[in-house]
Amino acid sequence: MGNVLSCFFPTTVVLVDDDPTFLNFLKLSLEGMPIVCKAFSDAQVALDFINASSVDNSLDYTNLIRSGEEGTSEWKSILLNIGGLHTEIYSSNRFNKISLVISDYQMPNMNGVEFCSKILGKGIQKILLTGLADDKIAIDAFNLGYISQFFRKNLSFDIKNAVNRTINKYFKIYTDYILQHASLGELYHLNDPIFSDFFNKIFKQDDFVEYYMLDSFGSYLMLKSNGQKRILNVLTEIEFSRLLDVAIESEEADTETIQKLQSRKFMLVYHNRNGSLPPVSEWYRFLKPAYVIDGSQTYYYNVSDERDINNYSKPDLDENEIVTFDSFKKIKNYSSKDF
Repeated sequence: MGNVLSCFFPTTVVLVDDDPTFLNFLKLSLEGMPIVCKAFSDAQVALDFINASSVDNSLDYTNLIRSGEEGTSEWKSILLNIGGLHTEIYSSNRFNKISLVISDYQMPNMNGVEFCSKILGKGIQKILLTGLADDKIAIDAFNLGYISQFFRKNLSFDIKNAVNRTINKYFKIYTDYILQHASLGELYHLNDPIFSDFFNKIFKQDDFVEYYMLDSFGSYLMLKSNGQKRILNVLTEIEFSRLLDVAIESEEADTETIQKLQSRKFMLVYHNRNGSLPPVSEWYRFLKPAYVIDGSQTYYYNVSDERDINNYSKPDLDENEIVTFDSFKKIKNYSSKDF
């Protein structure tokens, strides 16, 4: 999956080819992936569908960015804290967002380059499938920004790998936007290969399909397709020391709480809608075992599964209102053909 992103969730992939046999091959090749597949044998119909969706297609984080002091801890929430998450996880529209279009080049009435050049949706990645004689055309289209990449059209085309990498590029556009608003010393985890390997192992091991950043240190909410949750709680050494200072200076924390924090074997695990901290006198309730990752900096982490989240770190989510990927697929008759 590459670098950790600010968020990731199942999106829509549009397939366009006038050859129904190859179109079926593409669609069957993508079965089992956490995506919505839309296949079209008519380029104009596909273009109309894509551009009709373009208004709601982009990931606009401008209203989700907050920064500032929260209470006495200078806790900084940059993106998609629980309040911001509501705009996504309570809406099925996130699964309708088109992240990728895969188009054949040789099509009647409109070739693949013309088709891709007319796509309006912001951030949509475009893969062009070409024949041997079309490489020069594809390179020119890439240089003009009409396509993201191109591949030879054949049955050995590793479509799953290409789709995974290209969808990541869709989300990376918005992750890079967030990095522009981060101050020095924040969001190191997004470009830390050691943290990335650790994160992706946790994300993939139990078939989670979406995640959202909860704070600037590396904490994330993860969701399975059925809505089951996991929270990766992370504190950097800098933030850990800052919280310890708050506990000591407040004179409200009991001795055992301070000793546990000083040992670095326990960490404060707490997330809520506003990104604020609980009263220091209650921190003892939210101390959980801390484990260490040594990357570009030191990270302390704790993984909260469904039961733990409900018991001590429930993040103000309306469980009945979350639109899961499974429920979306049932509503949309996910397996129906489009061409």
